[in-house]
Amino acid sequence: MKKVLYSIGIVAVLLFASCDYVKDPYPEANVNVSDTTTCPAPLFPVLTSHIKKILIEDFTGHTCGNCPKAAKQLHEIDSIYPGKIIGLGLHVGGYAAPTPGYNGSVSTSYTADYRTTVGELYDATFGASEFGLPQGMFNRKDYDAVNKTHLQFYPNWKTYVASIITEPSVLDIQISSDYTSSTRKMCTAVRDSFLTTMSGTFNLVVLLTQDSIIDWQDYIGVNKSDYIHRHILRDAITPLGALGELIETGTIAAGTKHIKRFAYTIPAEYKGVVCDVSKCHILAFVYNTTTYEIIQSETVKVIP
Repeated sequence: MKKVLYSIGIVAVLLFASCDYVKDPYPEANVNVSDTTTCPAPLFPVLTSHIKKILIEDFTGHTCGNCPKAAKQLHEIDSIYPGKIIGLGLHVGGYAAPTPGYNGSVSTSYTADYRTTVGELYDATFGASEFGLPQGMFNRKDYDAVNKTHLQFYPNWKTYVASIITEPSVLDIQISSDYTSSTRKMCTAVRDSFLTTMSGTFNLVVLLTQDSIIDWQDYIGVNKSDYIHRHILRDAITPLGALGELIETGTIAAGTKHIKRFAYTIPAEYKGVVCDVSKCHILAFVYNTTTYEIIQSETVKVIP
């Protein structure tokens, strides 16, 4: 059975007018399935408000004892600013490696591997493991390859979010998803709408995440077998993976819109860990390829 959902990327957009500029409404299909021809045409509702969202990338691992503290901070921030925060759990580096029997636990513990090619590339690019986990990024602001000022240690997360939460939205993202349970095929369309004139090169990244995976976690030195791992990165939906694909480069006029379409088959499991589609989300964000800063993000459930 097919289920269709329409994400609300929250923006002030007028009714579709003849002056609307939509680039590449039917791009080449995603190589994961290589066929979007059978996907339904995406529908995007007219929006009447817009909100700048903050993507918090939480670099973590199951043998990182302080990492649950960071996850708690993210949850509290989301409660303070409902509808404005999106979390992404990136299990990276040695702390995320399978470690059966870790810290005196049973031999069947800590066997899962939630690391991904995408997450490891982000870790190598932004240096989270090098600094020591947990680390967070907030829309990847303040990128500095040398001083790593883009990384924030978890005690500073609330203060940092408070300093950027009122930034205006310059872009809207909407996501349309259609999922067929019999084939596990997911058709995704992402529409961006520029609210102001901007200059630069901008890429779109679309990821698949899975929420509420119950598994082992070092919780400040205590082995917990029932820890709830949130918004874990599972894979990239964009064909070029972590870097995404080009939206446009140069001067982009306010009112410009693009639609990108992808098809992806969600596997039954990732590295032996069952993928429960009912707990999966699509995450899309647009970033400046020069500064790495994310200018907008949005997420929706695969199955509403």
